[in-house]
Amino acid sequence: MILLVRILQVVNKRQLLLDEKFGFKPKYSTSLQLARLVERITRNCGEKGLIGAVFIDVAKVFDTFWIDSLLYKLRLLKFPSYLVHTISSYLKDRTFLACFQTATSSHRGMRAGVAQGGLISPVLFSLYVNDMPPHSLQFELALYADDTTIIATSRKPTLLVSYLDSYLNDLQRWLSDCRIAINVTKSTAIIFARAGRRFIQPRPLKLFGEPIEWVDTIPYLGVTVDTQLIWSPHFDQIRRRTAQRMGMLGPLLYRKSDVSVRNGVLLYKQFIRHLMDYAGPAWRSAARSHVRSIQVLQFKCLRLSTSAPW
Repeated sequence: MILLVRILQVVNKRQLLLDEKFGFKPKYSTSLQLARLVERITRNCGEKGLIGAVFIDVAKVFDTFWIDSLLYKLRLLKFPSYLVHTISSYLKDRTFLACFQTATSSHRGMRAGVAQGGLISPVLFSLYVNDMPPHSLQFELALYADDTTIIATSRKPTLLVSYLDSYLNDLQRWLSDCRIAINVTKSTAIIFARAGRRFIQPRPLKLFGEPIEWVDTIPYLGVTVDTQLIWSPHFDQIRRRTAQRMGMLGPLLYRKSDVSVRNGVLLYKQFIRHLMDYAGPAWRSAARSHVRSIQVLQFKCLRLSTSAPW
């Protein structure tokens, strides 16, 4: 924890991370990144344009981390030498072993990677990818931890694909240089357009010679985004997950339960409420019928939690 605080002090004081990089910076939350993406899509669709976005899935990011390259980049960023030496001591000469029942393997050295679940691992990754190809007038980046999104705008699908292709070519070279592996089969692309806008599905994008699939909906930072931002898939997901949670808590919240009203409300706030209001600034433009459906669901949950009459 002490090391994390020292690293963040240097990062935030000197503003080392890209402006497009959210997370681990004051006032750069998940909800704000989602609201930023939605605002960009809404504004461009209002101008009768198209927005194409490619969501890149990084493979085993913490297992394949190139340690020597990270330390080199930290020196280029003029990190304090004592921090570089401490991080080097923390990452290098680590060993691991595998256990299964009564069998245990010998110790093996780790030539790459950072500790899974380590407090400083996400920050180190953010610094490691801080020199990725920059944005331009045709496209921009939306970065959050290891979630990487490339966004391009145009009125024509063919131009949109050419902009994204151009950036993906630059990105491919950078990924190879940094030894970052990508799950192309799990990476997806989507085109956002205003309701009623019709266009021919463009050719597939490619990364490392593999096609990236075009989709109509995509989960991003906990929110399901669709091509026209009507939010129906997202609210369906909220209702489905809320019903699952209520089913799990049913034995505790039914009317003859011994759980007090105070504890029932506490369970509701802890396990259910955040499913409904998460990232509210992002889906603020949803139809009233969607918001009303969540309000009705909330009433139902609260009636069960408090044993209130209909």
